Amino acid sequence: MIKNNKEILECEIFLSAVKHKVKEEEISYFDAMQFVAMMQGSKIMKWVSTATSKYEEATYKVTELFKQANVDECALASMGTLWHGENFEGSSAYIESSEEEIILDSLYFILKYAESSQPLEDALFANKSICGDHERREVLIRKVFV
Repeated sequence: MIKNNKEILECEIFLSAVKHKVKEEEISYFDAMQFVAMMQGSKIMKWVSTATSKYEEATYKVTELFKQANVDECALASMGTLWHGENFEGSSAYIESSEEEIILDSLYFILKYAESSQPLEDALFANKSICGDHERREVLIRKVFV
């Protein structure tokens, strides 16, 4: 289970509100995240903005990032900056992640896989295929889709 870290708890509250907004108002996860982030304040807005920028870069067909075979891994590795187009070799080793990295990575997976036919399964599969703190990201991903 995730440690009782203030940022993680803030993110869990945010994701619960996103889930509620999607279910009650039948809007997209993307729109719900934008709206709830706007209502909850600057720190969450920053997280959502960073994850949204990376999601858009990873899914826009003309970007270098989109062209990478391991696009999700490259996206997480370059979170907060534009993909530089250099070769990137992933790692299967466990890498310690900061609380903010876990949050940003989880938001990226939620945004990227929210509109798939099986969002939970697809997001969890992508999460497992990338090094880092799978378990802590999974808790946040499940918060929205379960």
